[in-house]
Amino acid sequence: MSLFKMPSVVEEKIVRIQRNFLWDWGSEGRKIAWASWKKVCEPREIEGLGIIDLRIFNLALLGKWIWRLGLDKGGLWKEIF
Repeated sequence: MSLFKMPSVVEEKIVRIQRNFLWDWGSEGRKIAWASWKKVCEPREIEGLGIIDLRIFNLALLGKWIWRLGLDKGGLWKEIF
């Protein structure tokens, strides 16, 4: 996930699994989402649940690779990349 941009289809499937885990357990029938997904993804310090937003997390990891490419002078991984 850190070296390539995650396809939106994969992101949607993983988010669906996260949402089903959070809200889809228990009784049969219609489920109620007690909080918006945006609120769920907020940090715990500001009263969210601290679940990572995959799109933002993936972009942060890609930015880290760009930073390392510019910062490192040499290395086998840079030559291969």
